[in-house]
Amino acid sequence: MRGHIRKRAKDSWTVVVELPRDPETGKRRQKWVTVKGTKRDAERVLAEVAAQVTAGTFAAPRAKLSLGEYLDQWYEACHTGVRLNTQGCWQRAIKHWKEVLGGAPLARLTALDIQRALARLPEHLSGASRHTFFGVLRSALGQAVKWGLLPRNPAEGVKPPPRSRRELQVWNEEQAARFLEAARSTRYYALFYLALATGMRIGELLGLTWDDVDLDTGVIQVRRAIATCVARTGEPVWQEPKTSAGRRRVPIGGQAVEVLRQHRKAQLEQRLRAGPEWRDYGLVFCTRKGGALFNMNVNKALAACCKKAGVPRIRFHDLRHTHATLLLRQGVHPKVVSERLGHTSVKITLDIYSHVLPDTQEEAVRAVERALGACRVGNPLANRPRRGRGGR
Repeated sequence: MRGHIRKRAKDSWTVVVELPRDPETGKRRQKWVTVKGTKRDAERVLAEVAAQVTAGTFAAPRAKLSLGEYLDQWYEACHTGVRLNTQGCWQRAIKHWKEVLGGAPLARLTALDIQRALARLPEHLSGASRHTFFGVLRSALGQAVKWGLLPRNPAEGVKPPPRSRRELQVWNEEQAARFLEAARSTRYYALFYLALATGMRIGELLGLTWDDVDLDTGVIQVRRAIATCVARTGEPVWQEPKTSAGRRRVPIGGQAVEVLRQHRKAQLEQRLRAGPEWRDYGLVFCTRKGGALFNMNVNKALAACCKKAGVPRIRFHDLRHTHATLLLRQGVHPKVVSERLGHTSVKITLDIYSHVLPDTQEEAVRAVERALGACRVGNPLANRPRRGRGGR
């Protein structure tokens, strides 16, 4: 592969490599690279680029394609078959990246450009969101390498944002009881009760149908969830669980069964009042006309009940954390808790909840002392004869 080096200034060189002609226009193409350093450095870059071109691994630049344009094309090509909530995450990430780096030419994008752009993301974004958005960009640029648009992924040389874990906000038994008492007079009481009683995710609860609930045996089958990002329309859009462990059987107690029986009775009365306007999706938790609940309305009701009960305001997902924490503090085996939550591994459960159980080590100490309580305590050194005269 032909190429040459030109001296630009002191310690500055231009490496020019001839590329194959454009297959569509037949026009000549060249790759120009500026190298700071010695002539030997420039010769090394020339050899590397020439080797990539010969091996077919060099990506010919498309100078007119900006990062923003590429991200739009990447999403259009790759979003099919991806979970709807994940699609929403991609869209939010693309929106932010286009705001801070969208006009940059894709072919000239460097790790330094991305590192600087990370600092320009909106300040209100949490550490977890920044980490997620960076992951979306890195994945998109990785696909550009596979498509031959880039020789390498510039995001691989970037220091990722720290993935800060949000401190768990959970209630104790007394706070959970006060909250449920405050929610008893609302139409969301059964939803909140079941969230605390099962640890199910909001999408799983809002997508639950009466076909999934066996009140005679007290068992709920989690088979699918609603894509909460599109639930505003009232028309449910179901999606499969993320993992096979998400499809699970969740037993419930007699009190939860009674709550659901009363809820179903009230729902049937509401259905009669709605008449032909009722939308029969079979949802356990629905609007006054049978449509899917919008999760933002659920969150508003949750906040109002927290205020009324005088308990710390928490997210809906924290009801799931509260369920798991209460079980673990009652001595339920982590494996059982993991199965109820639909985790793929008990390790995930322990990683999430071990630090919210400060009394576990103390309980371990008490358990050891109970086990060894029958042993006689003594000091073997006190009875050992002293060394020296007459000590042998």
